[in-house]
Amino acid sequence: MEDFIFRAVLASVGISIIAGSLGCFVIWKRMSYFSESISHSALLGVALGIVSGLGIHFGLILVGVVFSVLIVVLQQQKFLSNDAILGIFSHIALSLGIVVLAIIGGVNRDYFSLLFGDILSITNYDIVWVYSMLIIIATLLLFFWQRLLLLALDEELAKAEGLKHIFYPLLFMFMIAFAVSVSVQIVGVLLITSLLIIPPAIAKAFARTPTQMVFQSIFAALLAVIVGLSSSVLYDLATGPAIVITLGILFVFSQFFNFNLKHH
Repeated sequence: MEDFIFRAVLASVGISIIAGSLGCFVIWKRMSYFSESISHSALLGVALGIVSGLGIHFGLILVGVVFSVLIVVLQQQKFLSNDAILGIFSHIALSLGIVVLAIIGGVNRDYFSLLFGDILSITNYDIVWVYSMLIIIATLLLFFWQRLLLLALDEELAKAEGLKHIFYPLLFMFMIAFAVSVSVQIVGVLLITSLLIIPPAIAKAFARTPTQMVFQSIFAALLAVIVGLSSSVLYDLATGPAIVITLGILFVFSQFFNFNLKHH
């Protein structure tokens, strides 16, 4: 019992740091629909990982990267609106994922845990994967911080400064794909977006600077994941929904705080 709880907490800490920091850029760039689409494509990634025998993480990264490249290329064509492109790819990937999983059968495969998360399934290999992705994402964020921030907060100024219009959106989308690849086993395919969006939405009520918002978002994600995991273990609840409900409670509290602040 102690071993799997320790692994779950360790994985949760890494995922909270990844989701809390990247989620701020999702909010600033108004890209919540993109992260929703990437998370839907995760089911196809899981299916391909199982079929190929290379593992779920490989399938998730592969599909996430291909998905990101296709979206950025189509966005440059300006033939369809962003939400139309995302909606098309999101539903195609989700449907393909369901069909492939149905074809391969997998009597022993627990699909409920793929959709909503399962702390019991976390292994030492998953811990290594989470912290490898954390190191990669943290390094990229630190190195490109100023440019990504400028692009997120003022895209027109970023273009005027000569920032490559395709490179940075692609870089950001790849990082989201990495985040999704490590989050599936904690919150599940259907709830990954909430881990990216709700913590920064909570932090926005308290933070005064972008840096403060990132750290407070990480703290909110960490708090929700630990409380959600504890509830999941104690009351035998699905992990993902328990975490999202905790995030929902924290979000309501943050809005009350924000409301009181504005009226005093």
